[in-house]
Amino acid sequence: MARTKCFNREEALNKAMQAFWAKGYEATSIQDLVDCMGINRGSLYDTFGDKHSLYLAALDQYGTGALLRTDVLRQEGNPRDILSQFMYVFTQKQVMDPKRRGCFMTNAAVELCSRDDECADRVRIFFEDMEAALRELIERGKSEGEFKSKRDAASLAAFFVGVMQGIRVIGKVNPNEALLRPMVDVALTVLDSE
Repeated sequence: MARTKCFNREEALNKAMQAFWAKGYEATSIQDLVDCMGINRGSLYDTFGDKHSLYLAALDQYGTGALLRTDVLRQEGNPRDILSQFMYVFTQKQVMDPKRRGCFMTNAAVELCSRDDECADRVRIFFEDMEAALRELIERGKSEGEFKSKRDAASLAAFFVGVMQGIRVIGKVNPNEALLRPMVDVALTVLDSE
């Protein structure tokens, strides 16, 4: 007779995500995962498969949560105000993270994507989805005359994703608002440059 699982799958997955996010894929052992998730090895393998499958599931969970936060980019209101607030809040979250974890997706890109196609696909899709939300807002801002840039919205959206990831990486080394905030200040000027 099969034993029933005595743990919440989503909670266990969130704990694994936190472990991978803090230490990276390679440095996180199966024992680290068993300990932090509060489950035995058999339950880990039965529920999530191997370490790599668990890591991919953790990336999926992180991506879903992070992209939900981009819903603010689709709300009604002044596009410039929405984008500015989004970028400054994004920067503030990096400054306020005492563990200096950065972005889990960016960390995955740096650590694994050059040799792990499944990981690379997830990170690519995440960045494409982020760009899409930004592009829609920038298109709206251009059509309303709020943004004067002659550059197309897709290029501007890709630029902002690059700025965001730069803030995450630099913020891991130096989470100083006086350093990071001017990056946003300068990036926002691009919306009005010829």
